[in-house]
Amino acid sequence: MPPMQIKTLGLVFMSVAVLQYGVVPLFADLNTTHALNPRWSKHARFHVVTQALTGAAIAAVAMFLLWSPNIERGVGVCLAATLSFCVLGAFFVSAAFRSLYGGALSDVEGGIPKASGVDLNVLNFGVAGVLLVAGRLLLL
Repeated sequence: MPPMQIKTLGLVFMSVAVLQYGVVPLFADLNTTHALNPRWSKHARFHVVTQALTGAAIAAVAMFLLWSPNIERGVGVCLAATLSFCVLGAFFVSAAFRSLYGGALSDVEGGIPKASGVDLNVLNFGVAGVLLVAGRLLLL
């Protein structure tokens, strides 16, 4: 594969990863299972909306950095990767330490079902992490 096609593939991989953490949570969290769930406290609903919108805003900046013709490509890619690793890293750190604060990946009642026994949050963010790393490596 010619070097230019490899670079484009790297940008596409990273872009898909960014969309996964920036857009998917808007649909997964801004509905009756999360932000509009009457069983959740008002403060918890506030935090999930804040988290989803923060991720979307960071994703918008990352996409701009990846694709803007006005930003030197290497700098844009590094900044987009760093921002993206912050969002994905926060998810995995909070998941890893959920027993310390009484958290769970999903609710037993009314939560998002698992796919072949795998939590869909972990699947989405895990695939995003793999694509982000693969895309970044292709752009080195």
